[in-house]
Amino acid sequence: MARRIGTALLLLLFAAGAAELMLRLWPPFGIRVQGDRIELPTEVDDVIRGSTLPGTDPVIHLYRNRLGLRGPDLPRDTAGLLRIVAVGGSTTECMYLSEGQDWPALLGARLAEEAAYGRRTWVNNAGLDGHSTFGHALLLEDHILPLRPQVVLLLVGANELGRIDLGRHDRAQWRTRPRTWAEHSALLNTWRIWRQARAVREAGIGHHALDLHTTAAPLVPDSAQAQLMRERGLLPAYRQRLEGLIELCRGKGSLPVLITQPCIASNVADTALARRLMDLPLLTGTDGRTLLLRLELVNDVTREVAAAQHLPLIDLARELPGGPVNYYDAFHFTKTGAAAVAARCADRLSTYLSARDRQYPAR
Repeated sequence: MARRIGTALLLLLFAAGAAELMLRLWPPFGIRVQGDRIELPTEVDDVIRGSTLPGTDPVIHLYRNRLGLRGPDLPRDTAGLLRIVAVGGSTTECMYLSEGQDWPALLGARLAEEAAYGRRTWVNNAGLDGHSTFGHALLLEDHILPLRPQVVLLLVGANELGRIDLGRHDRAQWRTRPRTWAEHSALLNTWRIWRQARAVREAGIGHHALDLHTTAAPLVPDSAQAQLMRERGLLPAYRQRLEGLIELCRGKGSLPVLITQPCIASNVADTALARRLMDLPLLTGTDGRTLLLRLELVNDVTREVAAAQHLPLIDLARELPGGPVNYYDAFHFTKTGAAAVAARCADRLSTYLSARDRQYPAR
């Protein structure tokens, strides 16, 4: 019996070691967060087949350049190059839009049209699906700010909803403490990421086609008020994190441009569709009406911080039309929606840049 138990333990240790090695060499889920670090896979071309999301292609190509970002590689000659990097979560990354269809790529194409009359521009997409302002801080410190971008676009808001866990982290303490053995383990990191992905799907936050004809289920009594009260309690921590991102960017000479987060239920011209979206469960346990109110609380903080810090603000939450033309679910853009975001960002950004930079063409 003792020999059998010993043999079983040795086999278990061997299997765990083999799994650890395999997951380090070939991570199955594209894990980009390892403990307190962000590791970006470089020069990879991922293919997603069979997408049924409305407003997207059935076959999607996602290419990561030498920096691990979406967009063109940084040219060797950077003299006079205006470097712009978009930072955000899934609504920035646009995982289900092929190369050239995500809004940062379309923004880069629009700004490139003006480059013939003035300064060359380079735009990259540093969006990471599921990331919030805490992840943005790590990404900026480790990967983005060393590139010395003149402009950092921050589309924030969707992943801040209900994020009570972020308030417990002190970034300085988190970055200076020794990494635990669990944070070094690819096996445990894979299991943790799988659990988080499952929790996200169960909460209805992941990518999915929104059925506008589903039966609207009423919220539990007082649920909306409880959600709003909880969201209000999280706003001071969000403000502090956002101000920390601004301080990071300014400390390296980058201009942060804040962008509010829109959703499918905002700015809907069709009255019948607007009423329908207000009653639909856009997230698990949250109808469109409550989601809009919660999101507006977060967006108001973004607007207040931009005004207090004298920063450019692109208020997509009040400008981008809602409805299924621009969104395939509560937050994520279709190809048409990404083009609309790029058009608004290009217009506002060109105005800011022409006023700030004499080398940029005036509009």
